[in-house]
Amino acid sequence: MVGITLVLILFNSVRPYWNRYWLERHMETVAVFGTKHGLNETVELLMNRMREEGYRFNKNDFIINKDEKNSVYINLAYTDEIKVFGKTLKQLDLIAKVSARETRSFY
Repeated sequence: MVGITLVLILFNSVRPYWNRYWLERHMETVAVFGTKHGLNETVELLMNRMREEGYRFNKNDFIINKDEKNSVYINLAYTDEIKVFGKTLKQLDLIAKVSARETRSFY
């Protein structure tokens, strides 16, 4: 029983960081899309992607910037919890940051 509890604690301790990794990958895909498209289209794709993946963020949770060189920056600050058997062991403040620059091919 103690072994199972330790495995659950370990798994649940890694879960928020694993989720942040995948969240950043989805945000990075949207940022690359945003280098070639407008800001409104980028926000729309981001919200669709978050909904598809089951995240409960709204567009006001994200800070999205696009500069004149078509570089896109997406930031998100959120909280997650480490829970075992329904009891919160620790609350984590996490930040997900991604950026993408437009690449141009010259032949």
